[in-house]
Amino acid sequence: MPDDPPRRSSRYDALDLWRGFACLLVLVNHSVFYKVATAGATSAWALANGGLSAVAARLWLGVPLFFVISGYCISATIDSHRRKNAGVRAYFFKRFRRIFPPYWATLAGAAVLVGASDIVLHGAVTSGGGLRPWWFSAWQWAGSLTLTEIWRWHLIGGPKGLTLGPAWTLCYEEQFYAVTGALLFLAPRRFFTGAVLVTVAVLAAAWGTAKAGIDIDGFFFDGAWIQFALGILVYYVINYRRDDDRAKIAASAVFGVVIAWALSFGPQLLDLQKNSGQSMLVASGFALLALWLHPFDVRITQHRTMQPMKVCGMMCYSLYLVQVPIIGVIRGLLVWSGVGVDQLSPLISLPLCCIPTLWIAWRFHVAVERRFMSPASASAAAPLPLATAV
Repeated sequence: MPDDPPRRSSRYDALDLWRGFACLLVLVNHSVFYKVATAGATSAWALANGGLSAVAARLWLGVPLFFVISGYCISATIDSHRRKNAGVRAYFFKRFRRIFPPYWATLAGAAVLVGASDIVLHGAVTSGGGLRPWWFSAWQWAGSLTLTEIWRWHLIGGPKGLTLGPAWTLCYEEQFYAVTGALLFLAPRRFFTGAVLVTVAVLAAAWGTAKAGIDIDGFFFDGAWIQFALGILVYYVINYRRDDDRAKIAASAVFGVVIAWALSFGPQLLDLQKNSGQSMLVASGFALLALWLHPFDVRITQHRTMQPMKVCGMMCYSLYLVQVPIIGVIRGLLVWSGVGVDQLSPLISLPLCCIPTLWIAWRFHVAVERRFMSPASASAAAPLPLATAV
C-alpha cells in the first residue's frame, strides 16, 4: 500500500456541498416539534404533518455524512503535514484552534442565553428538554469543555450530561483527531497502513466487548471509527489510485459489505431510535456515492444552483453549534405564548426556526468562526453575501 503523499491537489470541493446538506438535515431534525401520530390522523392535513414529522425525526442521519467527510478531510490534512514535514504539534494545534474556540464561545453564549431565557419565560425552555447550566455537575462541565463527556462517565465523575447536546459528535471527532495524530507521530510514512490496523483493532474490540457485555458506548472503538475509516478509504483511492479501476471496484466492494451488514438490521432501520445499522448504512452508501461522483466534482460545484449549499457548507460548523440553543429559545417562546408546539405544523415551525438560525449562524461564522479558520478557507468565504445563505 503506497503511503507517499500525492503531489496533485487532494481537494474535493463537492464535499463542502455535502457538508452543508448534512447540516441542513440536522437543522430540520431539530426544527420539527410535531408529535401527533399519523396512525391517529383524521385528515389529510394531520396525515401530512405526521409524515413530515416522521421524516424529520430521522434526519439526524446527516451526522454519518459528517464523519465520512471528516475521514477524507483529515487524511488530506495528514498528507499536507507529511509533505511539509510540519510535525504532530502543528497538526494538533490547528485542530485545537479550529474546533475549541468557536465551541467554547457557543457554550458560553448558550449557557447565558438558555439560562436567562428560561428564567424570564418561567421554565418554558426547559419544558422542551433543555437544561439550565447550573443543573450540571462540575464533572459534566469539565467533560463538556474538553469534549470528553461521552466517555468520561465510564471512568470518573458520575453520569453523562452534555451541556450542548450536538457536541456528542465533536467528542467522536476529537478522538478521531487523537488517533490520526498518533498515527502521524508513530508512522508518518505508513499512515494508511496504520489506519487499516486501527480499523481491524476497532472491529475486534467492538465484537469482543459486545460478546462480553461490556459497555463501551462513547469510545471511538464502539464502532464510530468505522464511519471515519470509510472516508479515509475514499481519500486513498481518489488520491493514490485514481486511475486504477480495480482499486475503485475493491473499495466499492468494501462499502458494499458494510451496506449488507447494515441491511441485516432489517426493520430496525426504520426505528426512530438511533442504531448503528442506520448510521453504517448511510455512511457506507454516502462513501460509495462520493467515490464515484468525484470525476464530476468541478461540474457539480460550479453549477449556480449549488451556491447556496456551498455557503451552508462553509459555515456548517457555526450552524451546527448554534442551532440547538437558538431553536430551544424559539420553542420556549412558543410555549410561553401558549402555543401547543406538539401540534404545531412543520410547515410553520421549519421557517420559524430555520430562518433566524441560519442568519445567526452566518453572523457567528463571520464574527467568530472565521477568525480560527485557515487563511485560504477564510478568504474563500469572505466574498459570499449573506442573502445566499438564507
